[in-house]
Amino acid sequence: MARLVRQASLAVALAAALCAGLTAQVRAAPDPDRFTPVLEEDFDTPFSRFDGVTGVWRDYPRRDKFIGNGPPSLYVNPTMTRRDGAPLGLDPFRVADGLLHIAAAPIPADDLADVGAILRRAGYDQAAIDKVRYYSGSLSTWSSWAQTYGYFEMRARLPEGRGHWPAFWLVPAVDGWPPEIDIFEVLGRENGRDAPGNRVHMRVHFDEIAADGSRAPEPAFVNPFDIVDGTPAPAIRRERPEGPRYTFAKTVDVGARFGRNVFETFNVYAMSWTPEEIIWYFGPSSDQLTEVFRSPTPRDVNGPMAVVMNDQIGGGWPGDPDPAEDALTFSHDFQIDYVKLYALTPRNRIAGAAAYLHGTAGDDVIEGTPASQTILSGTGFDLLTGGGGADRFVIPGGGGSKILIDFGADDRLVLQGWTFHDPAEALRRLVQVGPDLWLVDSQEPRAPQTLIFRNLRRDDLGPRNFEIGGQG
Repeated sequence: MARLVRQASLAVALAAALCAGLTAQVRAAPDPDRFTPVLEEDFDTPFSRFDGVTGVWRDYPRRDKFIGNGPPSLYVNPTMTRRDGAPLGLDPFRVADGLLHIAAAPIPADDLADVGAILRRAGYDQAAIDKVRYYSGSLSTWSSWAQTYGYFEMRARLPEGRGHWPAFWLVPAVDGWPPEIDIFEVLGRENGRDAPGNRVHMRVHFDEIAADGSRAPEPAFVNPFDIVDGTPAPAIRRERPEGPRYTFAKTVDVGARFGRNVFETFNVYAMSWTPEEIIWYFGPSSDQLTEVFRSPTPRDVNGPMAVVMNDQIGGGWPGDPDPAEDALTFSHDFQIDYVKLYALTPRNRIAGAAAYLHGTAGDDVIEGTPASQTILSGTGFDLLTGGGGADRFVIPGGGGSKILIDFGADDRLVLQGWTFHDPAEALRRLVQVGPDLWLVDSQEPRAPQTLIFRNLRRDDLGPRNFEIGGQG
């Protein structure tokens, strides 16, 4: 686990040893020996929406917080209903020409009363409701997938106009904040019409409480990879009633540095997150990415996090749109070409021809042989390979997610402590995600537990492949 540097002298020494040559490092692609693919969403077909039981992308915010970091915008989805029970009819998500569009626009005047009723049902007061004028959308994996560490990449063109706040970021899979990792945040027009913003903001927010709940003594947090005037940059500190919050932050003017325009062209935004460090990348394509920022991994940024992509409208940081410029402000959507998620491949490897292969409480790679075996997964994030034969995979509920590399027709999945009542229910929960099958057990406030069957179709599995509550 990374330890945050407390003394400036130590940080300077680390900086001298580590920073030379790092800031211009080019990353061609995720290292296949270090990262394992989880999801490659190219939006050539409609994306899989989470419907409360199955699916990947949840189209409403966590904690049902319909208003973001402040008025005047509202996150909407097709499940919202009018006062008479009819659909509200505002859907900001559209897939067309291989792109996901997240639209934002003024709320039609005829819909404002129904929007007010929705917000009152959600507990908002009239003062907040009266400020809501725009709608937008948020998609997340909060109910379907969370991971600790990994590599995350998006190719997108961003919406221009004062008030837009598109972002690609990570949040805790359970309630609570911080931590938060912002892969990117961009403000539509940071300085008005004559000086459009073309800057990318990258941040990691954290506090003094580690992921295991322990509290560290108050340190002088500094970033040994971020040298300003020969000195490591200190974390930004903000006071809160429950304790101080810290931020490692970098803003990059990509026009000046790369000659790129985030509003007129598609660009790639990426981030790798390991126990030791977080690295941000930017570039025109996935094989032309340049490292633009790096920080140590704070102690409390070591738990499962979900992915979010959204466009908020307005608030204290981006500023509110000018109604007189609505036609210009909402001239194009947040357009996403693809999203790629990779998990950090576990370092612990368990292999052999024993009849029973036992996982650990940590993250494991467990590999069987062509003979029939029983693989007993642990409670961490695991990659499981049977290797052939008729294998039994025993998966405890309430633990980490798993990727089953070669699950076959003769294999059997034993689910212990999951919420499924019988094999038929498990089969109903399966959802096709590209070439893979996902089985999600979303139990809040726990992080979702998901099994990914690599390269498998829904028709490949039947009741014979599932055993609920069986013994190892």
